[in-house]
Amino acid sequence: MNSREKYSKVAIVQSEKAWAKDITYADIKEMVRKAVNLAGGFKHLIKPGDTVVIKPNLVVSKDSITGQPLDKEKNGITADWRVTKAVVEMVRELNSIGKLYIMEGSAEYKTEDVMKNLNYTHEYIREVDGFIGIEEDSGGWQDFNSTSLSKVNLPKGLLHREYYLNKRYREADVLISIACLKSHASAVVTGGIKNLGIGATPANIYGASQTDNSRMNMVPHDNKDGDLHKWIHDYYACRPADFVVLDGLEGFQNGPAPGYVNSSSQDKMNMRLVMAGKDAVAVDTTAALVMNWDPSSVAYLRYLSDSGFGNMDVSKIRVAGNSVDEVRKDFGTLKIPPSGSKKIGTKVAPRFRVLSFELDDDELRVKLAAESSVKKVEYYIDNSILSEDLTSLNTKGKASMPKLSKGEHTLKICVYDEFFNHSEQTIPFHINS
Repeated sequence: MNSREKYSKVAIVQSEKAWAKDITYADIKEMVRKAVNLAGGFKHLIKPGDTVVIKPNLVVSKDSITGQPLDKEKNGITADWRVTKAVVEMVRELNSIGKLYIMEGSAEYKTEDVMKNLNYTHEYIREVDGFIGIEEDSGGWQDFNSTSLSKVNLPKGLLHREYYLNKRYREADVLISIACLKSHASAVVTGGIKNLGIGATPANIYGASQTDNSRMNMVPHDNKDGDLHKWIHDYYACRPADFVVLDGLEGFQNGPAPGYVNSSSQDKMNMRLVMAGKDAVAVDTTAALVMNWDPSSVAYLRYLSDSGFGNMDVSKIRVAGNSVDEVRKDFGTLKIPPSGSKKIGTKVAPRFRVLSFELDDDELRVKLAAESSVKKVEYYIDNSILSEDLTSLNTKGKASMPKLSKGEHTLKICVYDEFFNHSEQTIPFHINS
């Protein structure tokens, strides 16, 4: 998604069940379908015969403190296999004949074993042509000339000018990132972008050793120059996501994995969410705000927004489904937060007042008095947004009206600040003829 497009849609769907542990596969399937469709759907993205790569976040399969296996479902740290299964089924509805691969580069060795530990097998997810550990599919150890690799020249790279990608991954017709809703000890937050910018790197090229998939030597994670964020920008730019589905069934603070501060049970957040969107920058911006972190303090989001890979300006992001401030929770991170990171400035909804509104046969005109913190205004008739063009930076709205039937209707006005705190007012009106 290019930031020159006017708006980005991000969907947030929250289960009505009180606890993530009670959410069933039927619930997950419904949530994923609703979120994907609210965000624009796969219909215009995936064609019959396409090769589709799905990249879930399967960073580890064990608790680093206890050594015990993670729960296979809703652990908050890895993408729940059932979320991925629901996405696979949606892909196959549109593309029954093309190749469909699930690919990952875990921090544990081997990725193939991590997949098995987390139910990423044909027994649990059918209709997949292969479950591929990226380090096993990219040639031998330090084999930079492997035919399974693709060297990408990046003249505008912030850290390096060339990077190595798995060829099958890079050349996929469609790339779907299935990420997790987590705060991160080094990157502030992790979502659809970091899932690719770190987890898609071939460990046979970038790992610590032949039997150590960790990427800590690949790029400094905590240096003052912010090399980690520059790397994420660059590597993501080599092959951006075509769609992001974010597993927020549990959500996890103090990530990226258990053991950084507390045990995994203490850091699960019970979010009961699925998020989705075509613009990964917009999705991760919205996810940061859901976790109570200021996205402007996440350097790789700023870099990618500046480079034209997506929108992080809330005035250009429309959230469908649940609102950000409705589902927000305060996610922690290490006792010493990542350099430059900060929480959002306020949780107070901006105030406004409707000074006037006029309706005629084909136009709505609205004038508001609003606080200076307002960054976006949306107008709805009978809970349907009138037009993408109605979202604006000013407080004077004008748009074409749909043909309304005789009788009672409602105008809903929503105003948002830079953190997606919002307030709204609903005004009933009557059409006489």
